[in-house]
Amino acid sequence: MKPVLLLVCAALAACLYLVGLALDLFWLKLLAKPWLVLALAAAVWSRAGPGAGRKIAWGLLAGAVGDVCLALPHAFLPGMIAFAIGHGLYVAAFWQWNRTPAPMLLAPVLLYAAAGLWLMLPGAGALALPLVVYVLVIAAMIWRAAACALASRASPLLRWGPLAGALLFGFSDTLIGIHRFAQPLPGAAFAIIQTYWAAQALFAATAIERRRQLAV
Repeated sequence: MKPVLLLVCAALAACLYLVGLALDLFWLKLLAKPWLVLALAAAVWSRAGPGAGRKIAWGLLAGAVGDVCLALPHAFLPGMIAFAIGHGLYVAAFWQWNRTPAPMLLAPVLLYAAAGLWLMLPGAGALALPLVVYVLVIAAMIWRAAACALASRASPLLRWGPLAGALLFGFSDTLIGIHRFAQPLPGAAFAIIQTYWAAQALFAATAIERRRQLAV
């Protein structure tokens, strides 16, 4: 499929998902939700090359699987596992992009993780252990994304794209966790999906741009 047609189809699917969300149409949400991220994965696979680019593509595919799981009534844990795998792949990709240890960046990230767990763990029940693991994995992803911002000679997208995407992803996941485990947040689904899509798009754009600059 041509890139422009792929983009148009993905945008249409995203719009259909938002309609399904507004009207609470289960099957429309289920069928439309993963296509935007799948399109991003296809774009990264074809244009970002091997190595870290492939890891980003696989991470996007894992996110699409997680999208479907979270849209199903009783598949929250499989969804967490799929997204945790995706975050692990992003950690590996960001590490390839910048191997600076950046220990000073761990403190704010661990503070975020601790605050999130403090809010969510009391209501997690049987999902307490998977929740702890998931929060630590996404914290690692944010940490490595922040390390990419230390590359002062990189272009703005290569430097800040991973961090902006990671923060948006963290915000989206935190809203999900609070909504499910702590306090229902009416209307939060729109903020959750839009920040999530923006995060995935930033990861994809960064991977493609990095490959483009290496080819120059």
